[in-house]
Amino acid sequence: MLQESPTPTLQFNDIFKESLFVNRENYYQEFIKSDRQKSTNNFISKSFLGTKRANEFSSLEKIRIVIDGLIGEVTEKEICRRENISYDTFFDWKNEFLEAFKAYSEIELLQKAISSKNREHIAKEAGIEVYNFYRQFANISSSKNLVIAKGNKLSGYSDFNAIENIIILDKLNDFRQINKHLEEINRKLNHGGLLMGSFETFHERAARRKISKLPVLRNLYFAFDFIFKRVFPKLPGLKKIYFFVTKGKNRLLSKAESLGRIVSCGFDIVDFKEIDGIHYFVVRKVKEPAYDMNPSYGPLFRMRRIGKNGKIIRVFKFRTMHPYSEYLHDYVLRVNGYAETGKPANDFRLVPYAKFLRRYWIDELPQLINLVKGDLKLVGCRPVSERYFRDIPKDIQELRLKQKPGCIPPYVALNRSGSVESVLQAEKEYLLEKERNPYFTDTKYVFKAVYNIVFKNKRSA
Repeated sequence: MLQESPTPTLQFNDIFKESLFVNRENYYQEFIKSDRQKSTNNFISKSFLGTKRANEFSSLEKIRIVIDGLIGEVTEKEICRRENISYDTFFDWKNEFLEAFKAYSEIELLQKAISSKNREHIAKEAGIEVYNFYRQFANISSSKNLVIAKGNKLSGYSDFNAIENIIILDKLNDFRQINKHLEEINRKLNHGGLLMGSFETFHERAARRKISKLPVLRNLYFAFDFIFKRVFPKLPGLKKIYFFVTKGKNRLLSKAESLGRIVSCGFDIVDFKEIDGIHYFVVRKVKEPAYDMNPSYGPLFRMRRIGKNGKIIRVFKFRTMHPYSEYLHDYVLRVNGYAETGKPANDFRLVPYAKFLRRYWIDELPQLINLVKGDLKLVGCRPVSERYFRDIPKDIQELRLKQKPGCIPPYVALNRSGSVESVLQAEKEYLLEKERNPYFTDTKYVFKAVYNIVFKNKRSA
């Protein structure tokens, strides 16, 4: 005899019943895969009351039986008789199922609410085009994304255990301590997590200002703006005035400095896009921050270069690139490769006056310091970065390591072009001749270089 016991009245409308019936198999799979796996497993693995036959049912069979009862095409009595189970067993299964389904439905509603909230925040603050840009790289509707609205701080959030991606709606320009903020985000994200944000460059800001249409006033205004927002923060006495007036917001940044700061804090650039005069970026955490306490600010800076016997030397040079550009070297090469001159192609890191300084070797005058220190000699192969060194032929690498780098490169003395092939061939000829005649080769090359510069108008590549 099947036991009779009262069952709770379920107020399912026809549309819900039809959905259950049509999507029956989908519901089976969803309960297996849902975020409520634990609750579902408890329902499946629980020691059910009933006959031995009932304990032999698979998890999907149990769910199928309950759904058949909820749809109502067959009475619960008929289902129990058909499956040879007691009504108590069916009743327990149904209650467990409804609890799991309720919890699952709540998660679905929460996900929809989060999706709507994330979309609303991003679209309201940045625009729908930005939202569509971000969603190419992450599921914005997921509860595993943290959207930090404008004016909010990362320190206001405590639980980061389930966070995979962070979206900040404030521009980097409005953070008083940009690097510390990025370092904190790096610590919160797991390896491979995404950071999405934005910054505004000096040129983008200038283009938006109405004063940019007034020729004379424009130059005066932007000159003062640059001095106040770029020079003042670097001078001890004026730094306090700057932060008192601006509160650290609306800072002047270049594209190279913004991206360089991000990379220095342990992120790799996935993509960036200019939308309505603002640069939006997507970056991935790949390592710990560099914690660079001496970034490349100021007109004079030191470059990390390979010297004799592979020793790392610091070569002085006048700045021709924006601050933090050294962190973008690999990225620029990865995206644009080398130009014919052997330097990175389409290099956005260069400042406007860089071409003039480089053409007449003005940027290299500080290398006289290295000459006095003994890191460089007057004539020799140019000191190169570790990345460039790895890309040159093995035989030239071995020859280079035997000699000190020099201030005047061989291609100038030999009056060759500045292409990569020509420069490498000139270096090889010089290095081989230096091995054969170590005492007079440099003297010969110095006179030839001076002659080519003065009388043949030889200039830097």
